[in-house]
Amino acid sequence: MVPALLLFGLLILAIIVGAAFLRPWLNRSTAAAGRRAGDRFARDQLDKALAEFGRTLRIHAPAPEARELLTMAAAAGKDFLPLEDGAIGIRFVDPDDTVVRVTADPMGAVLRVETFREYMGFPQTTALWTELRSRVAAAAGARGITVSDGPPVSYVRGALLDDRNARWSRSG
Repeated sequence: MVPALLLFGLLILAIIVGAAFLRPWLNRSTAAAGRRAGDRFARDQLDKALAEFGRTLRIHAPAPEARELLTMAAAAGKDFLPLEDGAIGIRFVDPDDTVVRVTADPMGAVLRVETFREYMGFPQTTALWTELRSRVAAAAGARGITVSDGPPVSYVRGALLDDRNARWSRSG
């Protein structure tokens, strides 16, 4: 009976001492798993944003008329602001967080994102770019101008603007 109680007491003592060493290991392991999940989420969001920003709209009209469509479409939204040279800024925080421009193209004009800025580790204006592109397509349709998907665009990440966010620019 005494040896069984002694073994039981030693087992309880081992659990108490083991828990003291096990808790910090579990905390580190859990924190590392959380960081990995957060990094994976940010990468997924960035991949989706890059794909969406890479979508362009070919407007089958002369560039000046396409710029007019962009200006009209942007005027209908509070987050779309005119910038210099006929570009439109999409605001998340600053007016030029995302810069959209119409450029001449052999088949008319192309509407595309020139640059965009990250906030909280990834771009925040993806949905607004999709909305603006849809507004321009609708305005073109109302005038009888056809639109189609334009050539895809890719981006390169610039230097950090703060501890984790950067501005991306169109490559090539």
